[in-house]
Amino acid sequence: MWKVLVAEDSIENQRILLDGLKNLAQCSVAATGQEALDLYQKAAKAKTPFDFILLDVTMPEMDGFQVLKAIRAHEKKLKDCKQDSFVIMVTAYRDSLMEKYNMGWDDFITKPVDPKMLINHMKSLILSRV
Repeated sequence: MWKVLVAEDSIENQRILLDGLKNLAQCSVAATGQEALDLYQKAAKAKTPFDFILLDVTMPEMDGFQVLKAIRAHEKKLKDCKQDSFVIMVTAYRDSLMEKYNMGWDDFITKPVDPKMLINHMKSLILSRV
């Protein structure tokens, strides 16, 4: 079972993501960027990192890009981190814009999220690390 952080401020999008992952993942939910960063740091400190972080681009307090930057900086500092978390950006931005401005995410999906497509992306990322 995957450990997943769902960072999404929309209740409806949270529901779609949680329902889609219910049989594959243990999910934690953050409604703001700061909450997502706090949950990430707590898991990292406990040495129980998230396998995946689904990170909405536009969230209150900190946007997804700011959270991603903080996560990647923290991962670089960790010497005993067994693996970095896969970060999948969840966005309404166009594909070409996301491809052009990749700031360290592993993948991205566009809204509205198709849970089956998301799971396929997640499986591909796991296989890429084998």
